Amino acid sequence: MLEILAIGYFTKKIRTIADEKNIKPSKWIWRLVLTWFGVEIVTIILFFTLTNTDIDDGIFMALLPALIMAALSAFYTVKQLKKEPNIPFDDIKTDTLEA
Repeated sequence: MLEILAIGYFTKKIRTIADEKNIKPSKWIWRLVLTWFGVEIVTIILFFTLTNTDIDDGIFMALLPALIMAALSAFYTVKQLKKEPNIPFDDIKTDTLEA
């Protein structure tokens, strides 16, 4: 449940920053979601590989570092978006706005 709320928070933040910079937020939202779950899965796999723990016994121990790493990847994605240059409103193609 907290994971869904965190992704919702970061999605809203990305949408706000992208609107300020006149950038389409969909690319950044996809990047956020894919890196979140990718980092989470890789962290869980690494945890079980390095600790040689049974999955039934260690799943809750593996989730905490996985969620922390996933949240850090979301912070990094937001930071990368903030570094993107602003696109002036005059440079946006008018034919894409009409659709």
